[in-house]
Amino acid sequence: MIFNSLFHFVRMVDIKYHSVVVEKKQIFDDIDLLIRITKQLSAFLNEHIISLTKYDRIVIYYDYGQRELTHILVSVFNAVLNNVQFKKVSPADYKLFQVADMLCTLELLALKAERKMLSKSELSFFTSARNLNKSYLRTVQKKRYKY
Repeated sequence: MIFNSLFHFVRMVDIKYHSVVVEKKQIFDDIDLLIRITKQLSAFLNEHIISLTKYDRIVIYYDYGQRELTHILVSVFNAVLNNVQFKKVSPADYKLFQVADMLCTLELLALKAERKMLSKSELSFFTSARNLNKSYLRTVQKKRYKY
């Protein structure tokens, strides 16, 4: 019920999202991972610099859960934009933080479904890969930031 409530909230809220995807099997070490994430995030921000600079302020809500990711976010956003503010949050306190977590999870499930690698529990929860795609992925992927 919690998942479905959050999913229906995602359907109704006016948001756009972009996810950074890095495949573990293509990573040589921790530095390579950091480089790939940094490059993808920088490229996205630079491609959308005009629309992003229209805002008086951009607030990044993050729980600082992963130290390396925190450093990437702070350095890349501040290097590309000058109107960025960071706020540490508790995931339980911010519904949009939970939405971001859900969107990342659904993007991962989309990759797993595409490769026919969904676990038994994932298939059980969504009833089938087809139902996952039809009922959930198509809906949220309409909210992806378009290029």
